[in-house]
Amino acid sequence: MRPAGICAILSAVIVAVSLPLQPSTGGDNDAERLTTFHGQSTDLIVGQGVLIGLAILLFIPLLYLLIRSERGRTKRVRGWTVALAFVGPILFSISGFMVAVGLNDVADKFVNQAPAKERQAREQATAAQAQRTAQPQDTTTRTSTSGTTSSAGTTTAATTSTSGTTSTQSTTTTPRTPDQAASKARDDLASNLLDDSGLLQAGSLLRFVGLLALVFAMIYIPLWASRTGLLTRFWGYLGMALGISLLLIPVGIFGLVLWFAAVGLMVARWWPTPLPPAWDEGVAIPWPARGGDLGPPVAERGGDTIEGSGREVSEQPLPENGDAPTEPAETQGQRRKKRKRRK
Repeated sequence: MRPAGICAILSAVIVAVSLPLQPSTGGDNDAERLTTFHGQSTDLIVGQGVLIGLAILLFIPLLYLLIRSERGRTKRVRGWTVALAFVGPILFSISGFMVAVGLNDVADKFVNQAPAKERQAREQATAAQAQRTAQPQDTTTRTSTSGTTSSAGTTTAATTSTSGTTSTQSTTTTPRTPDQAASKARDDLASNLLDDSGLLQAGSLLRFVGLLALVFAMIYIPLWASRTGLLTRFWGYLGMALGISLLLIPVGIFGLVLWFAAVGLMVARWWPTPLPPAWDEGVAIPWPARGGDLGPPVAERGGDTIEGSGREVSEQPLPENGDAPTEPAETQGQRRKKRKRRK
């Protein structure tokens, strides 16, 4: 119990140490984020890939302790569920390292290829602007005018014939300025490199599978720990809620680390309050129902079973010393009928 608790506490310490080493994820697009990752490659590999993965692996001893203790106290926990203590943390840790290495590789490629792509895009945009400036904006028009003048010197008719060729300009997606072209080229390069990285895609898929396995473990193990009395309802339900938060909140892992640290202090017997009695007794001691303790089941209660039926007693017993019988007292049912008649 104590080594498992110490490992859970160390996981929180490692996460706290890794926080200053976490790379910044700021940026409006993939190009800016990859540039940031390139400048923080050490933080990306060590902080996110190694330290966070090691902290997740330190979840295993405590999860294994809980699931084995649950199996020893109830047969309803199946043997294969022990694997839940290993599958989720191991897959999640490996995938985190793969994603960190993949992002670092993509960031290096982006920084090396981006200047050439930007220069090429600027040159194409400049050439396109020059070509549009050289071409006339209006259609070429050839106009021939012939007129007939009368003998009196008055122009009587004028005939104008216009012939020309109209060039239809197709709509293109080329940016208007070289800066816009360079920015688009950077974004396209970043998207293509991210999509073409096999290591990054494999790591992302493995992380999704590991995340689902870890979430399932954090629902199943704390649930049965609470049912068998190894954890209080508060800590059991809190662990389940933090496990589900991994799917909803990006920083949910930090709340889960704090839960492991607290439970680690409990099993190491360094928590201010003592452990639940199920630990020392070696048997499941479920927490009493919220409606109160109704006692043991009927089959386990001692004493003879009395059979019969109950009804209202309308007659008073006869006196023992020969005294005159008294008037029978009104039963509860008679009093209830009188009150109804008064109403």
